Amino acid sequence: MKIKEILNKYYKEYCNEDERFSRGVVHQAEFLTTIHFVDKFLKSGDRILEIGAGTGAYSIYYAKKGYKVDAVELLEHNINIFKNKITDDLDINLVQGNALDLLNYEDNSFEITLLFGPLYHLFTKKDKEKAIFEAIRVTKKRGKIFLAYLTHDSIILNYYYI
Repeated sequence: MKIKEILNKYYKEYCNEDERFSRGVVHQAEFLTTIHFVDKFLKSGDRILEIGAGTGAYSIYYAKKGYKVDAVELLEHNINIFKNKITDDLDINLVQGNALDLLNYEDNSFEITLLFGPLYHLFTKKDKEKAIFEAIRVTKKRGKIFLAYLTHDSIILNYYYI
């Protein structure tokens, strides 16, 4: 089974990504901490790219604040949920795509790039480096890239100590 099929099955059957940030204090803290730091670097008129946008929590948050957001998501399941949340007043361009291949985007296009979800699901060093390289390529020279990476130890912290 290919990784895309495995992830589709996981998100469709086991993980309700759409409710993740409302499930307990750890996930709420993750969202609030992330936006706290991203907000520090945003300026009026900035373009944001969210790679691995899931069901759109960050993309929708920033579009509601008036930013133009491009969102890339691999999984059809998540895209269908995300699409249903996009209203006419939100400037979001949602596309199905892969963090390893952002060729639809020109070099130096975005002031802010968010690369959270994909790094959790890429297993080889080569793939992780490729995703990071693509994020660097599409981000403007003085732009900012925000990364998230889940270590195996965090599972222990999340499920046994909190």
